[in-house]
Amino acid sequence: MRDFHAFCLAAPRSGEGKTAVAVALMRALVRRGLAVQGCKCGPDYIDPTFHALATGRPACNLDTWMMGEAGVRAQWRAAVQGADAAVCEGVMGLLDGRSPDDLSGSTLDCARVLHLSVLLVVNVRGMAASLTALVEGFQQQAARHGVRLAGVIANNAGSPRHADILRQALEKAGLPPLLGALPRHEACRIPERQLGLLPAAESDCDTVWTDRLAELAENHVDLDRLLALTRRPRPLGPPLPAPGQRQRRLAVARDEAFCFYYRANEDTLRARGWEIVPFSPLRDTALPPQPDALYLGGGYPEAFAAQLSANTAMRSAIRNFAAAGGEIYAECGGYMYLCAGLEAAAEGHGLDGECRVWPMCGVLEATARMGQGLRSLGYRDVRFTGGAPLGLPLETCRGHEFHWSHIELHRPYAPLYDVTDRTGTRPEGVHHGNVRAGYVHLYWGGLADAAAGGNMDMETAPAAPAPHSPAGQVILLNGPSSAGKSTLARALQEKLLADHRRHSIILSMDDLLRACPGRPGALLQGMAATGLPLTAILHAATAEAAHAGAWVIVDHVLGERPDWIDDLWRRLRGIPVLPVQVCCELGELERREKGRTDRTPDWPHAARQARDIHAPLPGELRIDTSCTSPEHCAARILSALGLHGKAMPSPTLEEDSHEA
Repeated sequence: MRDFHAFCLAAPRSGEGKTAVAVALMRALVRRGLAVQGCKCGPDYIDPTFHALATGRPACNLDTWMMGEAGVRAQWRAAVQGADAAVCEGVMGLLDGRSPDDLSGSTLDCARVLHLSVLLVVNVRGMAASLTALVEGFQQQAARHGVRLAGVIANNAGSPRHADILRQALEKAGLPPLLGALPRHEACRIPERQLGLLPAAESDCDTVWTDRLAELAENHVDLDRLLALTRRPRPLGPPLPAPGQRQRRLAVARDEAFCFYYRANEDTLRARGWEIVPFSPLRDTALPPQPDALYLGGGYPEAFAAQLSANTAMRSAIRNFAAAGGEIYAECGGYMYLCAGLEAAAEGHGLDGECRVWPMCGVLEATARMGQGLRSLGYRDVRFTGGAPLGLPLETCRGHEFHWSHIELHRPYAPLYDVTDRTGTRPEGVHHGNVRAGYVHLYWGGLADAAAGGNMDMETAPAAPAPHSPAGQVILLNGPSSAGKSTLARALQEKLLADHRRHSIILSMDDLLRACPGRPGALLQGMAATGLPLTAILHAATAEAAHAGAWVIVDHVLGERPDWIDDLWRRLRGIPVLPVQVCCELGELERREKGRTDRTPDWPHAARQARDIHAPLPGELRIDTSCTSPEHCAARILSALGLHGKAMPSPTLEEDSHEA
């Protein structure tokens, strides 16, 4: 079997040239005879079009906030089948995720979950030895989260001499090597519009362009060394799909105006029995024959307003389909297309020049109006109030918004969902008969993983309410000594009771030790001194309490020994459990451990735990207590848990054994 290579391309910030570098490397590897899979971190529909152009394979999105960790792994396993190499292009800067205290959705979090090395892309224009400070900082930040920075690719280098200076500076500082330095070149510039890069189909970018970029990579990047540094075990294939349901026809709008779709969402629809039939609102004059439903995704209707408006036959067909009771689901651009009119300019991507109202489908009594700036951007939680689209078994879902327009409703409509972001919760969207529309780009790809027997993350898995079970819930706080597990457990217990009227019990090894004669000191010595099977007692008590219906918060160092993991998972089989990785920066951990007065401090043991105990465990929710209050950490855990029937079954080591 051929070697497999995989890595993430990250950057200090947006605009460093990640997409051009990604395309250059993908195409160069393809020209070497490798099958290459492109992936994109984050909710980006545009960059994957360039990946597909370079590789000849559909690209996929990976987002730990929307998909959850297990969902990302499932998408990864499915996407890389048959590939010899996988290049995962990052989003924004390496650490830019949902918020400053939450790395979910970031490139770093994706690399952590998939155990991928990172190559840092840096625009080095006007930079020489200062590159070392930047690289050292990112190396340290990545290492804190268990991610390796394997090398650096300079972009926009001024000359071979400039590249030599950068290479020597990194070598002298003992930092990851400079693997290449792409020169300033017109081919590295990709046209843009208001939502980012122009999609590949609309730009002048073609295979000739990708080959020009590949030549730059071949001439200026040490591809052999790059491949040697990024060799890793080949992921196992995804589980076999479950038998599908009755075939139904779903007409999906797909052309330059409507092009924002997640591959995983479409895979889910196919798994649930939908036959996906594309059509073009720009060019077709009729819907595909006998559709059971329409799906109008996002895109750029404002840039093609004149063409869409001129296609009166298609507008009438969609309006008549809705009037006859046909099911329609529309997101963002599709939502705008369903309105009676779209106010946009005829040129300049619908933004510049004299505006007019272009007639659209008229399914909704509303007008979509383009603005001159960003109206909404960010991740969203939604709870359906008008039922989920397309028969999907969803009560809640995650997604994102990114648009310059707003929609003025000319009559009251029932909302489709309640949307939650940093500002609060509010009703949004439209549910009118069989028509559902809203601005949020939803991700429901995890349903395919669930249907196929995959393991979805508790934090983000969209699922129907779990059936009633007498079993309780286990929240496993796993972390090194002095990471703050005990304090966090109490904060979690208090918040469960105060916010959700849920009583719970805390079980910990420290409490068991205190119950033994002599009140022994350090953990391992104390356990040995009692002569009792304390770990088995803790695990048995946890399982029995949960089987009796209790909510149990467990304070543990589960990865201390592999047999502890096996024992606990065996006892908790069938019990909903949320593993939480409780972490703390080493400096703060040392301060806390050496300052303990409740037992004998043991800093070498705590440091070893911090390094080792998380490694053998399945995917967990990660909490960093270094600078975040116990109350905030508790709130994040409860947010991940959902408290709305989204219980996660006990994990098994076998499910994630291939991810090591």
